[in-house]
Amino acid sequence: MNYASIDIGTNAILLMIAEITNTVKEIHDTAVITRLGEGLKQTGALSSEAMERTINALRGFKTVIDKTRVTGISCVGTAALREARNSAIFIDLVKEQLAFEIRVISEREEAFYTYLSVRQNFLDSKEDIVIIDIGGGSTEIIYGNRENFIDHVSFPVGSVKLTEMFIKHDPPSGDEIRLLIDFIRSTLNFPRKNHVRSVIGTAGTITNLGSISKGLKEWDKKQIHGLILSSKRIDEMAHHLITKTISERSRMAGMEKGREDIILQGVLLLKEIMSYFGAEELIIDTNGVRHGILCERFASLNAQAETVE
Repeated sequence: MNYASIDIGTNAILLMIAEITNTVKEIHDTAVITRLGEGLKQTGALSSEAMERTINALRGFKTVIDKTRVTGISCVGTAALREARNSAIFIDLVKEQLAFEIRVISEREEAFYTYLSVRQNFLDSKEDIVIIDIGGGSTEIIYGNRENFIDHVSFPVGSVKLTEMFIKHDPPSGDEIRLLIDFIRSTLNFPRKNHVRSVIGTAGTITNLGSISKGLKEWDKKQIHGLILSSKRIDEMAHHLITKTISERSRMAGMEKGREDIILQGVLLLKEIMSYFGAEELIIDTNGVRHGILCERFASLNAQAETVE
């Protein structure tokens, strides 16, 4: 049976379709930057333009889903839809035009779905690990191991929000960078400040960082999933990005179209989180929430089968 999972984020929307039998076998995976949360920090609401962009992209997702003949669809919304005072209008429009039922998930649910995805792909031992999910509007830090989702903290900062709060010049001024970093450091407060050698990172900032590191001319998930970047390499890339204008970043090999204005802020956030935990390297997970939802569906179907037996 084929199932579809849609993740509607502040910066991008993502679709994954998988065949679920005795495992979760990916059939289709795509992401589109729609900047749904553009201006949300200033106005507290989703703009009509951002809603229209996102609905148009979701319409493209529906075409793919219809061709794939899926058995079920899970559609979730995260930070932007949690925060916007008019999110109900967007949810109603999507239901009316596309028949997608959007479920706005809590910060904890978002963290848990990320954990489920990482657990299937990377957590082979019982050692504790820190997982970082940098979104456009929020960042989740998750602490767990192969057996348990132990703890998480959600911070109301992401690559889009940091950009709108601090960056006014192109390239950013030294003062803007200092204020941004000071703000991140004042915000970070995780109850389990264990030092770890490695962190696992997911979402667009991190996967695009991997693509830039590889200098990819086009996206290749196989080259990025599981890629390890040292903290030194990430520092080098951050210093390189700081000196570039948005236009110059857009021409860098591996840069995702539509992310050139926010990638630096996301990378600086990543650097500070890694420093906070004393991490020496980053392991990249290209999946995330949408895959975690399908993992949950897989577990549910298996439980039903065992009950019948």
